[in-house]
Amino acid sequence: MPSKPVLSDADKKAIRKKLEELCEECWIAQGYKKTSIKNLCDKAVISIGTFYTLYPTKEDLFLETISDIQRRLTEKIIGINRNRRTKEGFAQSMKRLFREYDSKPFLYNVNTPDFQSFVTKLPEETIKKIKFDSFDFFRQVIHAADLNLKMEETQAYGILSALLSTINAKETLSVTCDYFTVFDFMVDSLVADIFE
Repeated sequence: MPSKPVLSDADKKAIRKKLEELCEECWIAQGYKKTSIKNLCDKAVISIGTFYTLYPTKEDLFLETISDIQRRLTEKIIGINRNRRTKEGFAQSMKRLFREYDSKPFLYNVNTPDFQSFVTKLPEETIKKIKFDSFDFFRQVIHAADLNLKMEETQAYGILSALLSTINAKETLSVTCDYFTVFDFMVDSLVADIFE
């Protein structure tokens, strides 16, 4: 009986990277529940056994994927603010963030049944680790933008959080108007009032 080929560390790293890319694509297109290990393995041209040598569960791959997505998004938004340290730069970063949320609802809308079915399979300590700390994110973005607040930090955070949550009203808004135009107007107006 031939022995199974042993994967080198480089092979494992390449396969993990490929699986993470495929996981993100499938998650965006069809959600967590409809993304199967078999489908991911077929697309990556690996066996299911190879998958399980790299990830104990489907959720472990999704955890790695969501952590990387959050890291990349944070870097992108902070980068915009570092490169353009103005109120307009901050507004631009919020517009980019809003459009990212809009383009990938399966990834960012944590209130959907699909996302909840993913989260309910995780241990409590893991849920705490992946919970996006939006207050800390907000602080990092403000620091990168080098802007001064006109109000209490918690109040500014609440205003910006409420503003970003208008993504949940996009179906209602899109009946009568372009919800991007509405968001852009609101962010431009509020940023002038939030920062000196």
